[in-house]
Amino acid sequence: MSVPDFKNLLRLPPFFFFLLINFKYDTLLAQTSQKPVTLQKNDLKTLSGRITDQATGETLIGVSITAKGIKTGTTTNNYGYFSITIPADTATFQISYIGYQTIDTLINLSLKSTVAFRLKPLQNELNTVIIKGTSNQPVQQTSQMGKINLPISQIQALPKFFGEPDLFKALQTLPGVQQGSEGTSAVLVRGGSPDQNLILLDGAPLYNPSHLLGIFSAFNTYAIKNVDLYKGAFPARYGGRLSSVIDISMNDGNMKKIQGQFTVGLLASQLTIEGPIRKDKTSFIISGRRTYHDLYAEPILKATNPDVEKFKLYFYDLNAKIHHKFSDQDQVYLSFYNGQDKLRTKVKQGGISDGSTALGDFGLAWHNTTGAVRWNHIFSDKLFANTTLTTSQYKFNTTMTSSIFGSKAGINSDDILSINSGITDYTAKIDFDYLPLPAHSIKMGASYTIHTFTPGTSLSKQTFNNEILKNENTGSKIRGREMDLYAEDDWTITDKLKANIGLHASGFDVQGKFYTSLQPRISARYLLPGDWALKASYARMTQYMHLLASNSISLPTDLWVPATSKVLPQQSSQFALGMSRNVFNNQFEFSAEGYYKTMNNIIEYKDGADYVVTSENNDWENKITTGKGKAYGLELFLQKKTGRLTGWASYALAWTNRTLPEINNGKTFPYKYDRRNTLNLVGVYKLKPGIELSATFVYQSASPFTMPTTQFEGVSPEQDKPNERADQKLEYIESRNNIRIQPTHRLDLGVSFIKLKKSGKVRTWNFSIYNVYNRQNLFYFNIKDYKGNTANLTGNSLLPIMPSISYSLKF
Repeated sequence: MSVPDFKNLLRLPPFFFFLLINFKYDTLLAQTSQKPVTLQKNDLKTLSGRITDQATGETLIGVSITAKGIKTGTTTNNYGYFSITIPADTATFQISYIGYQTIDTLINLSLKSTVAFRLKPLQNELNTVIIKGTSNQPVQQTSQMGKINLPISQIQALPKFFGEPDLFKALQTLPGVQQGSEGTSAVLVRGGSPDQNLILLDGAPLYNPSHLLGIFSAFNTYAIKNVDLYKGAFPARYGGRLSSVIDISMNDGNMKKIQGQFTVGLLASQLTIEGPIRKDKTSFIISGRRTYHDLYAEPILKATNPDVEKFKLYFYDLNAKIHHKFSDQDQVYLSFYNGQDKLRTKVKQGGISDGSTALGDFGLAWHNTTGAVRWNHIFSDKLFANTTLTTSQYKFNTTMTSSIFGSKAGINSDDILSINSGITDYTAKIDFDYLPLPAHSIKMGASYTIHTFTPGTSLSKQTFNNEILKNENTGSKIRGREMDLYAEDDWTITDKLKANIGLHASGFDVQGKFYTSLQPRISARYLLPGDWALKASYARMTQYMHLLASNSISLPTDLWVPATSKVLPQQSSQFALGMSRNVFNNQFEFSAEGYYKTMNNIIEYKDGADYVVTSENNDWENKITTGKGKAYGLELFLQKKTGRLTGWASYALAWTNRTLPEINNGKTFPYKYDRRNTLNLVGVYKLKPGIELSATFVYQSASPFTMPTTQFEGVSPEQDKPNERADQKLEYIESRNNIRIQPTHRLDLGVSFIKLKKSGKVRTWNFSIYNVYNRQNLFYFNIKDYKGNTANLTGNSLLPIMPSISYSLKF
């Protein structure tokens, strides 16, 4: 290549440069291979296309496509697209997917290279309860480890909490995943914190995916198609978080006919409708959910307490999506999500001596809004591209108003304090799937994100007889730009050895500081005798944002803040080693994984520091300290996805510690979510046609708390402080997270009665009991008294035994 040609090559975008390198690599590999029959490019044939549900036109994720007699296979991506290259002109292809009829078809690739498979759902007696979302590919065949796919139908079949199926409560039953406080939906993965989870809804990140102060997750499962959880061995295409990736895909909408589902429970109701705008061309889905307990709670409160003037407590969420098929090569998706929580209390605070009335008005609200526009384009039978534009916004607002009015002197005054925090993102991203040879499946792409952080702004306003006495605004915004570039190759090296090798490069520009990070990723699988797979992985991750939080419940003090010129990005390195295999005639997936993870530059409030209102100087940076974290453990997982009995059993043995110089005198202490043992048992059993039983048992050993355990007599008062009591007691705290109180465990049961009506509608009644044996899992603790130097503790439980009922109609 001449010098001028080389200069022109450097002007190409990075992903085109990467493509050119791979074409050169393919040619070299074909020339040097010792197996010319399978690797000569002229002898290779490629089959590509999309796979959809025959009844609805919905694209299917993770469908297994294998060429019989040839040790080659692949799976569909998140848009139902696949490409498979084989060293033969003709082959019998098997297309298999749990919940669908398997297809075996002979195809002459010289005559046909592009196909569209439409899989027919398996029908049982009631035309319901079809397990979807996972392929038939044995777990030992993949190089990926640390990944779990949860079928949506299984999540919906589990015992319901207040009549609601909850995605995050289902995720909390998986190995390596724990909940925060009892009853909350916080997801804590392998010793990480809630902010270390990358939660994607159709590619757009959600920053606070919870409702009702963390009790419910923000996802309406009736609008969701697929959920993948990555706990480690992160593919290079993911970045920006340390502990996990939760990749959620919405349904695209029925391309064939209008259908829907209506559900009403004790807490909330939801309605989902989907169907074609133009048959086989354009589809839509819209799904809404809202709680309504405030509608009856407010009249009851007003009747029992005349001082209550207003009470509101509710949440709602709305999902919407449009899918348009321009051609077999081009398809466009538009996704939207909005979820909002509101709490407001307005209470009279009694009369004042001059005849005036005091009124207290407190409001708390937060919302998430995401939007995504995606364009799929098939360049050739080996190259697929997805271009995405997304936006995500999270806002938190607290308003406190104290008013005095109606005095004889005609005095009216207001004292208002409003606090806001949040984060807004705008992202452009392009991803490529490139399959040059049977042994290689390459993914690559780039993204650019503009972040706007509002660590905290406050408005303080005082008025007197409509005259403004004080009007102050404090706080500021911080803007940052994040760039990402990645490439990964899923490489079948030999029949026994397979590896996924990738590199994620990122940069973050903030306050005149530019951080860069190279993050290598590798996971490998080696087949042992007996068809057992030995898997190993290493992943380095970088996170350019932090969540300042004191616990797992969303409060005004929980603030998203960026890495700044003073605060470094979080970083982690995770090693994992495990074994996996399909067992018992391929009915069960079994895996055992051990991991070791280190985390750097994690932040916490200094001892005694708290943060609600910021100043123009962003003083939150002065109230935190940075340090290191370490987590390691062993996880066992057994999952059954087919048959009358489905479910899983998981066990985790885990440690997680923190070391921060300005906390606990610099000594290492257990993290607040350090739980040594976690056991989960989940089952769904089809007793007979129309009756489905479900049960969930969870156990977590005691988590640590910081409490004084010793009390001393106070010193005698000094002569110049005669008002100080001589019997003052002093409490002594030995160290951070110094005690463990009690383990938490509970049993949930559910039964569903399903009936197929003559009209074709499916009616379901569900009866569930949360915490069947009324275990008092304490939500928080305090000291009742001391006996000698020993503290007697008392605590409160948040969620006792709670029965629920819900009604669902699918039409």
